Amino acid sequence: MPPTPTPPDTAIARDLTRVLRDAATPRRALDVGTPHRFAILSDQHKGARDKADAFRQCEPAYQAALEHYRDRGFVLVLLGDVEELWEQGFADVARQYRAMLELEGSFGPDRYVRIFGNHDDDWMVPARVKRQLAPLLPVTDVQEGLRFDVTDDGVALGTVLLVHGHQGTLFSQRWRALSRLALRAWRQLQRTFGFQIRTPSTDPCLRGEHDRAMYDWAAAEPRLILIAGHTHRPVWSSRTHLQKLEAERTALLGSGDAAGPDRARRLAELEEAITRRRAEHPPCNDSPKTLPAYFNTGCCIFDDGDITGMELEDGVLRLVKWPAGGTDPRIVFEEEHLRSLFARLA
Repeated sequence: MPPTPTPPDTAIARDLTRVLRDAATPRRALDVGTPHRFAILSDQHKGARDKADAFRQCEPAYQAALEHYRDRGFVLVLLGDVEELWEQGFADVARQYRAMLELEGSFGPDRYVRIFGNHDDDWMVPARVKRQLAPLLPVTDVQEGLRFDVTDDGVALGTVLLVHGHQGTLFSQRWRALSRLALRAWRQLQRTFGFQIRTPSTDPCLRGEHDRAMYDWAAAEPRLILIAGHTHRPVWSSRTHLQKLEAERTALLGSGDAAGPDRARRLAELEEAITRRRAEHPPCNDSPKTLPAYFNTGCCIFDDGDITGMELEDGVLRLVKWPAGGTDPRIVFEEEHLRSLFARLA
């Protein structure tokens, strides 16, 4: 049996532990043998429908996804940064995206769950939720996380923890001691002068470091699967798409049957995909990770209009893509049953 990973002592690890242990974090019992359906989407960053609004090109795919999930009885879990409140107030977002808000609201109070991120952290304050969000959406509170206690016919399998993923970073928990006035002043400087900061969603090296920190924490917790957003990069079973492609290439190169036409064709496809992926998303600090402890939904603001997310349906976890335009059906990238994932964790 491999040694148990040593729990890291970092700001990210401490904040994730706090959310996991916090009695205020909602807990749901989930038995893999009982029917259930959850759709998990993150990082919409809905803005003012101006040039800075990255959600505009993804709106058709997002609408198609929500209509699909609503009509099939899914619970919609929005995993933070749903509105871009660092750049404008919620009233501007609501004015420009009233139809999207109505579509989200059509899930009803029993099938609509909100978790806040760093760019919509206004919803940390219950009074703001009551005054601004609740009149438009079926929500009374917005939490920092959601915990599933997973069983199989009554036998405990482990825990699935959903968070946005900004925990422990500079502009979230570590700045909470500062006044809201100081934070708003910084945001105004951002808007006025275009100040930018390096974040895991924009910098590949910080993204790799952040994914590593999230994985290290999750892998050190007993039988825990962490699902987050924040970095805008999908991660399945602790591996990025590039790492998955490279692993498949390595396996094919070592498989023999060098003359097989199917193998040669697939190797050519992999080389092309790996080259393209490296150009689009240069890897940095992406060290190998062995346990299926960390998953990331990706985001709903890809430049090509696609969105990615996760589904949890009857015990099966999936990473899916909804193509740009909203007319093509979703694509399932990966899927695995929670029984298998927790078995591999053990």
